[in-house]
Amino acid sequence: MGRLRDAWNALRGYAAAQDHRASAWAPSGGSATAEVGTAAATVARRARDAVRNDPYASRIVDLWTGNAVGAGITTRWPDQRHAEAWRRWAESTACDAEGRLDLYGLQALVMRAVVESGECFVRFLMAAPSFANPIGLRLQVLESDHLDTARNGMVDGAATIQGIALGEAGEPIGYWLHRVHPGAAWILPGATWQSSERIPASEVLHVYRKRRPGQLRDVSWLAPILLRLRDLGDYEAALLMKAKIEACLAAVVSEEGDEAITGAAAGLLRDAQGRAVESFEPGMILYRRGMGSVEVVNPSGGGSHAAFARRALEAAAVGAGLTYDQVSGDLTQANYSSLRAGKIEFRRLCEQVQYGMLIPMLVRPIADRFHAQGALLGLWGAEMPDGVSHVPPAHEMIDPLKDTTALIAQVRAGFVPQPEAAGAFGYDFRAAVEMIREANALLDEAGISLDTDPRRVAKSGAAQDAAQMAAVEIAATGAAAPPGGEPR
Repeated sequence: MGRLRDAWNALRGYAAAQDHRASAWAPSGGSATAEVGTAAATVARRARDAVRNDPYASRIVDLWTGNAVGAGITTRWPDQRHAEAWRRWAESTACDAEGRLDLYGLQALVMRAVVESGECFVRFLMAAPSFANPIGLRLQVLESDHLDTARNGMVDGAATIQGIALGEAGEPIGYWLHRVHPGAAWILPGATWQSSERIPASEVLHVYRKRRPGQLRDVSWLAPILLRLRDLGDYEAALLMKAKIEACLAAVVSEEGDEAITGAAAGLLRDAQGRAVESFEPGMILYRRGMGSVEVVNPSGGGSHAAFARRALEAAAVGAGLTYDQVSGDLTQANYSSLRAGKIEFRRLCEQVQYGMLIPMLVRPIADRFHAQGALLGLWGAEMPDGVSHVPPAHEMIDPLKDTTALIAQVRAGFVPQPEAAGAFGYDFRAAVEMIREANALLDEAGISLDTDPRRVAKSGAAQDAAQMAAVEIAATGAAAPPGGEPR
């Protein structure tokens, strides 16, 4: 009894565990996957409806897609064979099983599906090699609805949870996927949503944001804010209706009559044809029995809802991991300092999504499969080349002059390596050096000297001194300097 009392007292040491103010708070104790499984489908349907009809929900999906993927997360290969084959494959629609998007369009499509539905599947399919598709690999992007979540328990000898077959260590070894989207099965003749097949995990990429240990699936990123956005929409609709009523200027004419009208009909307002009026329109003239008079009905105006809308959008932005000015488009109270402070936090979160979800779950596995398939066809060796890098798009500078000046100072002080500085603009440093070398060679060959060339022009705009110019000539011609220091 004493132990129970001590445990109860320890529990009551936390206000969040007491019942004084949270008696109606009854949270579930289910696992991450169990919690997702009971909510994912419903939340996904509501999120898609919000994206179709609510401008702020649509913008949130666009913002995450534009910032996390942008024009595409590029893969840099250190050798020419991989680089050329990858360029032909990634920049053509041959990599898409539907033949509509290139690789970077598929990345954006996957990111949209993850934000909107919580998860997305990419299936590897094979085709005959061609010039645009030298390895014969195609990617099929599938919505989360394709997962047969009704498959649970021991299915085909493997423990299965919500359509995901697990190995001994709890790792996914297969996915039960519907061949046809369950929402379109009734359209296609002969198709049925009840039939699903187990696809090996090696042939499927499951992209989602893992937030809890052991979590196998995720819900829409809009889940924390759907009700707030809906409340804001309902509130604005009610305000619009109120404004319409307030705009209904009308006149009520009381007509004198010999006969007396009693009962409920005595207070009825009627139009010129004698029909009872149950709704208002601007400029209406209404009639009723009574002493002869004319009364003007001019409803008073309502107050502004700007404060409520701003608070609702602030909460929606926080719940979506964005800033208020991004979601609302309202920059009236923004300045350089506030924008920069907000963007720093958002960029950290965006990089976490890029390097913690998109690259390890989508970009790198695709590159690995690309290399493996090319090795099977004899295009290159079996060993993955060293130095493969995946470069996300660069973030736009808030103030290019200030940000560039600060970055130059950091590089010159040694606080930031030059390769990292190039990566901040979305470039691979080795590729950038090669492009600069080629550009300098072309300028030298043409005899053109630009004031942006630090080899010849100093930062002040003056020409470099003779020693600097001599070093440039030596580097350009490959000539060696004699011991005295003067070039031959």
